[in-house]
Amino acid sequence: MKKHFLLSLTFLTIFLFVPAMNGRAEVPSIQVAIDPPPGALTMGDKAVFQGTVYNAGHQHLQGLVVYLSLVSLEPGHEHPMDLEDWSAQKAIRIKRLAPGETGARNWSMRLIRSGRYGVTLTVVDPRESRPMVSNLIRFAVLPKPAIASGRIVPVAIGEPLIVLFLFGLFSGLHNRRRQTRDRKRVRP
Repeated sequence: MKKHFLLSLTFLTIFLFVPAMNGRAEVPSIQVAIDPPPGALTMGDKAVFQGTVYNAGHQHLQGLVVYLSLVSLEPGHEHPMDLEDWSAQKAIRIKRLAPGETGARNWSMRLIRSGRYGVTLTVVDPRESRPMVSNLIRFAVLPKPAIASGRIVPVAIGEPLIVLFLFGLFSGLHNRRRQTRDRKRVRP
């Protein structure tokens, strides 16, 4: 009976306490976030994303590498985007981040193509085996209107008027020549 009781107590301990210990959520020492620019984004705009890196640990962090990643989220055409085309800033290095300290940085990007996109901020700590990545921020880039009515309306109205004016001018000159020719013929 004593043996059965010890065996039951061992199983109870394993099944109750081990999952509770493994279920504890450890707060990562680095927390990273990125915030999108306010308002609608249009092709040709220069969008500025606000990135933050927070040291939630108890030790100084040194030599952190922080970089932006951009992906196309167009259905059926999902792929990473080359940031060089978008004139986005390259990776930065944070020399030192004290416990409780936040490093903030603006990441600007020229929006060269309309569509659906996602952006993340990644932090690599040389002492860790896994990088920390922010949540994916989804955003849409609206197409830029190709036709500016302020430039088209004057042309759309002006061209026909110029054609009519020139037609009338040449028609009038032609009629004058004809009348002059007819007068010369009428004189005997």
